[in-house]
Amino acid sequence: MKTIRAAGVEGVAVPWMVMEELAAQRALRHREKFDAAYSALQALRQNTPWPLATRLPDYEPERLRQHWRDAYAAVVDVLPLSESALREAAFREANVLPPCKRLEVKGSTKPVKTGSRDATIWLSAVEYAREHPDETVYFVSKNTDDFGDGTSYQPPMSTDLQGVEDRFVHYTSLAEVVSRFTESTDIDEDAIRAQLAGEPATEAIAQEAWAKWKFDIDKRVIPQIVEPATFEVSVRALVSSDGVTVGGGRQRAVGWLQPPTVRFAGVGDVSTYRIGEHVWCTATASWLVGGLVMLSGLRAAMAGCAWETRLLMSPSNREAQLTVLRSQSPTSISAEELATLPEFPSPRLHLAGDEGPATATGWRSQGSVLELLLQSLTAWQYYRNTSPVEDA
Repeated sequence: MKTIRAAGVEGVAVPWMVMEELAAQRALRHREKFDAAYSALQALRQNTPWPLATRLPDYEPERLRQHWRDAYAAVVDVLPLSESALREAAFREANVLPPCKRLEVKGSTKPVKTGSRDATIWLSAVEYAREHPDETVYFVSKNTDDFGDGTSYQPPMSTDLQGVEDRFVHYTSLAEVVSRFTESTDIDEDAIRAQLAGEPATEAIAQEAWAKWKFDIDKRVIPQIVEPATFEVSVRALVSSDGVTVGGGRQRAVGWLQPPTVRFAGVGDVSTYRIGEHVWCTATASWLVGGLVMLSGLRAAMAGCAWETRLLMSPSNREAQLTVLRSQSPTSISAEELATLPEFPSPRLHLAGDEGPATATGWRSQGSVLELLLQSLTAWQYYRNTSPVEDA
């Protein structure tokens, strides 16, 4: 769906009710986990002879719902729910008119009327078709029990479509959508590799890594019952002016302290489609990502990792932005791979008093060390001045 929307050939939208259902499903699952965590924490407190500083974050259901609304809005637009559609949906449920129906509920002697939400979804799509006579509406739902399969409709659903039947196409799977709007084409993997290795692609991935894994002192330092997400990195060993090697090896990082550098490492699982005038490609690309990170325990270091992403891109439309559809958690890399990262600071530090050459690499290392010290000190002070919150 992202590919079709990004191509700009067709719009992709969901009725307001669908968006709220998606957000509600996420919120309900979160509430179940939150309640379970609260019960576990209370049981732990009751069986611990000393006060526990660990606490749950505030329960913020609307913040969670808005997070998922925003996430889905990156893929689809939202068709607003009109007052007339809402009234008609309530009327149909009250009178058990399709797509509304009665359901037998276990333990109840009377059937339950249901389906007003399905009715708002249906009516929103039909309403859009009526208000946009120059467009064809493709209604996609695998819920054939309530909406049917598109071959025929019960009244009043059949009446709803009068005058728009030729512009209202009903699909029961996304596979039908893909078949309708895309055309398979040959894969030019060399061109794809060249595009991914270019500066626009590596800069886009660097910004994505920074946005996804940026070190947030507020979220990472305050004690919580659930530890913040971390990712695996390989830390570069540093050699001081007196020849002492410091650090190195595989460790866990909690975030980047500055936007990282990126090098393209490989691509596979490539699929290409022609949509409209352009070729679009989905591919799994690997990247080497490196820079200054904050490690677990509030220690900063220069490190690198491998990051696998599923991408959407267009080899024929250079104006189209590279989009990360999903990604895996970063993993550690070898010392040889670590050394190949572009503009990665030298492992030799030119500290104050060092008589080594003041090269560009040396000065860049000095800046990294200074930032390391400042970030570590800031985090330590914040942690030291933050008092744990205990339940009364």
